[in-house]
Amino acid sequence: MFKLPLMLLLDREAFWKTLREHDIGWAKVASMVVFVIIACTVYGVVMAGWRSPKLALFAATKFPLLFIGSTATVAIFNWMVATIVGSGLSFRETVALTFASMTVACWILLALAPVALFLSLTGVPKVGEAPTAEVQFAYQLMLMTHVTVLAIAGVVGNASLFNGLRAVVRPACPMMALFAAWIALFAIVGCQMSWILRPFVGNPFTEVAFFRADAFKGNFFEMVFGNLLPNLLF
Repeated sequence: MFKLPLMLLLDREAFWKTLREHDIGWAKVASMVVFVIIACTVYGVVMAGWRSPKLALFAATKFPLLFIGSTATVAIFNWMVATIVGSGLSFRETVALTFASMTVACWILLALAPVALFLSLTGVPKVGEAPTAEVQFAYQLMLMTHVTVLAIAGVVGNASLFNGLRAVVRPACPMMALFAAWIALFAIVGCQMSWILRPFVGNPFTEVAFFRADAFKGNFFEMVFGNLLPNLLF
């Protein structure tokens, strides 16, 4: 069932060879999708379990939805761009390559989940048992830690995507332009979908909810660079 996800962990060159030989069917792509769902469910519980079991259940539902939804959306646009630049990739191969990078990213999430869990269990004091400013700072620090973990997973996943493109596209394809377009799509779609589907970590001063009432107000980049980083650094 998880032959391809394990191949991407243990022998990535074998995966690129399989893709290059057009030996990846939809059933194999589905195995990567299932692995991504399982990994994201685990990490979703880690992100929100400190806040309440209810939010943990919500995050375990929404985090896989975030990864699968953003990857599927990006895969469609990736195929359009790949076709325009003459990469030689079919739609199925583009989808497989896109989910392969996400599978690698999910291996990183699983590897760092114990670190995130330790922080969640020890780094945030309970509301009412510590000064409000201390709880708020701890929450923001934990939130920034999860953003960093996700960024690391994304960088490693996209590094594998770069190697995969180099192994499978036609020699005449402008690979760097194709890779840059794919990365931009991943960043824009993934970050904004995460903003719409929040909360994942759960603010200790707000009620637990599946969606925020202001889900479509503002954006991810405004939150990170206009709110989180200034509060942590200054």
